[in-house]
Parts: sequence; structure tokens; C-alpha cells
Amino acid sequence: MPGPLPVQSLPTQYYVNLLTSEYRTSDQFINWMKIVLEIGADISNCLQYISSAFDIDFAVGRQLDTLGLLIGVGRVVPFQPSNGVSPILDDQTYRILLKATIAQNQWDGTQGNLYTVWRELFPTGQLVIIDNQNMTATILMTGAFSTIIQDMIVHGMIVPRPQAVQYEYEFGTMPYFGFGFNNEFIAGFGLGHWG
Repeated sequence: MPGPLPVQSLPTQYYVNLLTSEYRTSDQFINWMKIVLEIGADISNCLQYISSAFDIDFAVGRQLDTLGLLIGVGRVVPFQPSNGVSPILDDQTYRILLKATIAQNQWDGTQGNLYTVWRELFPTGQLVIIDNQNMTATILMTGAFSTIIQDMIVHGMIVPRPQAVQYEYEFGTMPYFGFGFNNEFIAGFGLGHWG
């Protein structure tokens, strides 16, 4: 993951060079001017650092915790994860949860937007939504998910869900086995995997 944006300093010497000829020979004035400009540069650098340090893609540790307070989701999940995994999320997993929470708050309720959210959270994963036409949907997922991510998905913390619609989650390998199709999601004998 790339680091935060580079911090750029104010060009102190540039402003010193703008002094009129009247002050160019006054060492005391030039030194005073450099001190004032360096204070301004330090303030500018601090502001730029704060902006990049609290960027969700670059924040770590307490910075992510602060973002979590603003977003409204904590680092500790409200359930005991499977396989004895700690309920306290590491930075990478917490970052996914924060982004998922933001996406849930901005989701427009359409399947197309749900696929967009999924690609942003898991670029190498696949998602297929099957509307069962009875206020339930089956969500088929593939990708490299840690057990804590799978647990958060099953507990409704990652995938946006319409009000009163129940999701049934299935993790597997694409394409799934099925008749009548031969694409990246559903394929026949010799290509499709059992769900």
C-alpha cells in the first residue's frame, strides 16, 4: 500500500528573494523573515500531514480508531468470531469494515450499486446476487476471505442489505455449476463448481 501524500514545504528562499533591495543587505531582517516563514511552513506541513494521516486508505492505529468514531463503528465486533479469532480487528480488516459501513450508508438500494461496492471492497472477489422473489436473496461469493471477514459478512456488517430482505450467504469457487449458461458465474459439466 502506498504511503501518505508527500508534504510540501513553503519555499522559504523564494520569499526571501522577493525582498526589496532596501532589505537585502540587512542580515537581521532576513534572519527574522526566515524564522517567520519557517513557522508558517511548519504549520502548513502539519495541516497537510493531518489531512493525509486521516485518509482512510493510509490511516493506522489510533487514526483509524478516530475515523471509526466519526463513522460510527468500533474496532471490536459484537460477536465472537469463529476459529478462536480475536474480536478486535487489525488495521487492514478494520479498514474494510469502515469502508463497508460508509458504503452501506451511501448505498442507493440497487443491485448495480451493490456490485460496485463489492468491487471496491474486494477487487479480486466475485459476487452474484440471486433474487429468490420471496423477500430473500442468495449471495454467492468467491475470493480470498479471512474467517473474520466471512464472519462479518454473515453477520451483515459488510454487504448492504435492503430493509426486510433476508440474505443467505454462500462462499465458493466460481463459476458455479448450472445448466443453460457458460459464463464466469455459471457453467456446466467440467467447468462449474458445486455451491
